Amino acid sequence: MAASLQPEDVIESEEEGTKDLRSVLVTSVLNLEPLDKDLYRGSHHWVPSTQRLFGGQIVGQALVAAASSVTEDEHVHSLHCYFVRAGDPKIPVLYQVDRTRDGRSFSVRSVKAIQHGVPILTCQASFHRSQESPLQHQFTMPTVPAPEELLTREELIYKYLKDPSLVEKHRLGLNKILAQDIPIEIKPINPPDMFHRLPQEPRQMFWVRAKGLIGKPLVTSND
Repeated sequence: MAASLQPEDVIESEEEGTKDLRSVLVTSVLNLEPLDKDLYRGSHHWVPSTQRLFGGQIVGQALVAAASSVTEDEHVHSLHCYFVRAGDPKIPVLYQVDRTRDGRSFSVRSVKAIQHGVPILTCQASFHRSQESPLQHQFTMPTVPAPEELLTREELIYKYLKDPSLVEKHRLGLNKILAQDIPIEIKPINPPDMFHRLPQEPRQMFWVRAKGLIGKPLVTSND
C-alpha cells in the first residue's frame, strides 16, 4: 500500500533549524526502488484532498526514473507529459523507461507510469550534455510586485473567510485548502476576485518557494 507523506517525515535541519525539504525529496517524495534495468517502483505518495495521486509528484518520479538512465553530465532540457488515467493512491506506481535514443549531445527517454497493468502517465524527456552557447531562450521577467509586498495563499484565504457574506460551500472549500500540509509557499500576484467576479486577464502569476531547506546555494557572493 502506498504511504502518504506525513508532517513527521520532514526532518529538522541541525544547522538552519528549519525543515530539511531536500532530505524529504530524496528519501521519500522522489525516491524510487530499482526493480530491474530501467524499471522502478514508487511507493511513497502525497495524497491531496481529491484522494487521487498528485500529478506533480508522478511527473517528478518519472523524471527521476528517466534521469537514472543517462550520464551525470546530461541534464533534462525538454519534458512532455500526458496524464491518461487517474492514479490510485492505494498501490505503488511502476516506472518503465525506454531508452529511445543515445546521441553524442542528446539522449531521449520515454517513460510510462503504470498501475493495474495500464499507463496512468506517459512522458518523453530529452537530455542534453552541458555545452557553452551564446544563445539564450527564455522570457523576459515581467514587472510584478516584490514577494514581500504580497499575501500568501493562506493569508488570502483567512481574509476571504472573514467576509460574512461568503457562501457556505466556498467557506468549506477554503477550509479544506487550509487543512492541507503543503511544503510550498505560494504568493499569488493577481489573485482572483472571489466576491465581485470582475473580468480578469486569463493568466495567473505566482511567487513560489519552498517552506524549508532544499540545499545550500550553488553560487555564493563575497559582497
